[in-house]
Order: sequence, then C-alpha cells, then structure tokens
Amino acid sequence: MQAQNWVAGKEPLSAIPASKWSTAEWQHFLLAMPQDLSKEKLAELDGAYHLTQSGNAEIKFQWLMMAIRAKYEPAYPELRRFLIEVGRRKFVKPLFQELAKTPEGKKQALAIYAEARQAYHPITSQTIDTLLK
Repeated sequence: MQAQNWVAGKEPLSAIPASKWSTAEWQHFLLAMPQDLSKEKLAELDGAYHLTQSGNAEIKFQWLMMAIRAKYEPAYPELRRFLIEVGRRKFVKPLFQELAKTPEGKKQALAIYAEARQAYHPITSQTIDTLLK
C-alpha cells in the first residue's frame, strides 16, 4: 500500500518508516512497485534510501532488477560489480535475463559475463552460456 501511495503521489517517502524495515519488508515494498517505474522515481528512492549501495544481497538484487528495467544508469557500476562478485545463480540468472531483453542490455551482459564467467560455478556458467548464446 505504501509503495502504491508513493508512486501515486499520495504519500512522500519521508512518511514511510523504512529505516525500521526487515529484508522481507523491503522486498515486499520493492516488489509492489510498477514494472515501468521511471528513472526519476528510482533516483528519488535511491536518494532517500541509498539502495544502490545496499549491503543486503536480497534487497540489492530486487533494486538492480528495477534499475535494469528503468535504464537507471547510476546503478550500472554496482550491477556490474554485483554480477562479478556475487555469482549466485538465483541472483545472476534473472539479472542477465533482464539485461538480455534489449540489444544494448545484451551487449552489456556479454561484456560483464566475459569478465565474471571464470569465477562462476559450472552450473551457473552453463545456465548463463545458454541464456546469452
């Protein structure tokens, strides 16, 4: 409800008690956002909550999915770092899938994957090889 109210302009971010939220509450909030959330709205969220710099992989994953969809470029360096350093299939597969939906995203995905592949588990590498072929 808070996500929809904020997106609709009915509630400011400052009224949302996010500083006390658990990971699950953050995930619920982010998942409640529309798939076509604008870059401007993402910038507002990032400015308020520093989601690009989140230390929580679950929150960061959902945030990066949103950033890819909106082409929110300030998150791209962190997306690259996350895909190179994390390597967990549950995170990297959906992120690479989302990137690969556009020609420029697929180009970016291939460049990141070329650097990250050697550190991935063989099953993850096989999955991403198939996805990006």
